[in-house]
Amino acid sequence: MKNKSLKDLTKAFLCLFLFMAVSWSEVSAGKEVQSHSIEEMVVTGSAIPRQLSRVSQSMVVIGREEIESIPATSISDLLETVNGLDIRQRGASGIQADVSIRGSSFEETLILVDGFNVSDAQTGHHNMNLPVNLEDIERIEILKGPGARVYGHNAMSGVINIITRDPDTTSVAGGLELGQHEYYGINGNASGKIKGLSNRVSVSHRGSSGYLKSEETDFDTKTISYKGAIKGKNHAVKIGLGYTENDFGAYKFYSDAFPDQRENTDTLLAYGGGEFKLSRVDFSPKVFWRRNEDIFDIDISGNWFQNRHQTDSYGFQVHNRFESILGETAFGGEIIEENLKSSNLGDHDRRRYGLFFEHQIFPVEPVQLGMGASIMKYGEWGWEYWPGADVNIQLGSGINGFASVARSFRIPTYTELYYNTPANQGNSELVAEKAWTGEVGLRRFKNGLGIGISLFYRDAENVIDWSREPGGAVWKVRNIADMDTRGAETSLDIYPGVLFDRFHRVNFQIAYTRLDSDRDTGDFESKYVLDHLRDQLNGAISIAWADPLVQSIKVRYEKRMNGASHIVADSRFTCRWNLFEMFLDITNIFNETYIDNGFGPAPGRWIVGGVRFNRDL
Repeated sequence: MKNKSLKDLTKAFLCLFLFMAVSWSEVSAGKEVQSHSIEEMVVTGSAIPRQLSRVSQSMVVIGREEIESIPATSISDLLETVNGLDIRQRGASGIQADVSIRGSSFEETLILVDGFNVSDAQTGHHNMNLPVNLEDIERIEILKGPGARVYGHNAMSGVINIITRDPDTTSVAGGLELGQHEYYGINGNASGKIKGLSNRVSVSHRGSSGYLKSEETDFDTKTISYKGAIKGKNHAVKIGLGYTENDFGAYKFYSDAFPDQRENTDTLLAYGGGEFKLSRVDFSPKVFWRRNEDIFDIDISGNWFQNRHQTDSYGFQVHNRFESILGETAFGGEIIEENLKSSNLGDHDRRRYGLFFEHQIFPVEPVQLGMGASIMKYGEWGWEYWPGADVNIQLGSGINGFASVARSFRIPTYTELYYNTPANQGNSELVAEKAWTGEVGLRRFKNGLGIGISLFYRDAENVIDWSREPGGAVWKVRNIADMDTRGAETSLDIYPGVLFDRFHRVNFQIAYTRLDSDRDTGDFESKYVLDHLRDQLNGAISIAWADPLVQSIKVRYEKRMNGASHIVADSRFTCRWNLFEMFLDITNIFNETYIDNGFGPAPGRWIVGGVRFNRDL
């Protein structure tokens, strides 16, 4: 196994080196290929907007231009390109994916859409049921580290905020995709203004007969979304509405003994909010409602069994921000209700109340200090608090040093508390997970060269996991472990066109993360906690071969704590002509065989082509 991992890692480096060498020797001068937004204003992980270079934790922003260049048909595919994220997909095209960050579990990552919490109270397996089309996304902000002092519970290991495009233009766009395994995709969107109200409507329909001939790996996905906005000099009001339906074969998703499984999920998200300038205070009230319905069927010994779940989350939030001679201050609160109706888990409801406070000062010009805390009362868990502090120092020559420390907290999901089958049992006596996390790092971007390095440490207690006694048949949820996770992350972004005209058409990025964990699970076998990534290497190259032809190449190497490893390379060719863009995606170029999540194999090589158009009116 060790030799295989070494060969895979060597193969990854050789692929990246070969692609870079070919592109640098063959590409002539021309238009620069864009990539990450370096100085974009971000809000994830902080209630006070900051420049990306002044964020005191590790953060990545995937911008609109990069989204269009990545060979992806889903949000999960986009996130797979980010180092430090562990995206474990059970099927194709993001049908069901678990997202974890830096050795955490998938339940410890908070998912937001336009700042609204869309994580599922029933189970984290539904966190990525997102009623958002790829064409709707303006950018994705990924915070690697706890965001609990602003967002409260479940932001233990990181926050992913999917920010959708505002309806600022009058335009119409659409696309058609066709590929192997009878894959098809069709999408369209239009935006315009009606009597001061800006509107954007987006629809899509994707499907496939499945990548395994004799097994149920088919899927059919429909998504529709709307966003409206009214903007004035001192105010802005935005509303959003989205719905997505996924019907898919869930071959070996949760059981190897009973492989014939099928699932259908329906997710609705509705939200509204305003941004008002009242004297010196920025006042932002928000309301939202999310409903997720899940029907899961499994064939056990020739008889089909079905579970039905309906989860509703809704509530009110308010954020306020003002500046004074003491610095910049943000504060706010929320009231959220979570209800479950389930044929297996029963009917349950719980409510949380929360407050947060954050303050930022500049004691001397190059030094930025941040501090804050959130407190929350959550059902039977009572009041909890999460303090945090950070510092960012401009060291000159485009170099910033940063450090942070914060406490975080996660409550169990309804499935962990109440699920009950002969093979899996929940535990209503669970207590909440808690952790302290610290990070220190340096980042630099100047003259076409970006370098980042960080060291981080997480001390978690009462970690929740499915476990069983050695040789046992029944998995039960327990507060199984205390867990210390240490890691290091480094990244290199090269934009040679800044220095050499010959290479204006080439961008190169590479990042590596190494994790190690000490955990005390007693005598129990663990289902999830012990299976995070140990080594992760991500590389990317963008090349403009000719004026209309651009290629992007993504390569990732992953090795898990259990020794399993794989290397996957994807590529997208795009050719623009007037209002049209044609593209060709080749994913899993080397046809790597591996299991990403669950018990079924991940898709092999897959070729998809398509055409898109966009016209401003």
